[in-house]
Amino acid sequence: MNTKLCNQCGESFEPRRTTQRYCSTKCSHRHRDREWRNRHQSKAAQSLRAQLTVAATENRINREAAATKFQRQLAEARQTARDQLEREVNRHDQELGKLHARLRDLATVNVDLCSEIPELKAQVTELQLDNARLLHGQHADSEELMQIAGRLFQLSSRLGIPLDKATKEIFQRRGWRTNTLVTEP
Repeated sequence: MNTKLCNQCGESFEPRRTTQRYCSTKCSHRHRDREWRNRHQSKAAQSLRAQLTVAATENRINREAAATKFQRQLAEARQTARDQLEREVNRHDQELGKLHARLRDLATVNVDLCSEIPELKAQVTELQLDNARLLHGQHADSEELMQIAGRLFQLSSRLGIPLDKATKEIFQRRGWRTNTLVTEP
């Protein structure tokens, strides 16, 4: 007979039948298993490719939806931030306007006060001079009264005439001694 090469392991063998392609049942089973795996793996690969294509499509759709949602949320957040910023700017502008008006009022009052200061200083100086004149006058009057009281006391002592009660009280209030005075009869 003719020798053939085994389709599985590649060794030469003598076939028992003309249709025999493998050297043993072991090689035949290996080849059958490989063919089955190849067929099923290609089906599994095709199934996986289809699943991957579907998953990739779903992922792309989900990603686009998420991107669209994110862009919408971002636009809303930006608009909200712009609105809030505009409100804050308006509030600060109003507050700034009020403060400017208050500052202008205070500046006007300050100018008025500054114009009054020289007048007030002149009035204060005049009042201080008047006060000094009055104090000087009171001091002079007080010294004159003390001289008159001393003369009255001397006359009362020399003449032996006692001082009346009201005059004695004045002398005592002033702290002048009246114990050397002549007593009343």
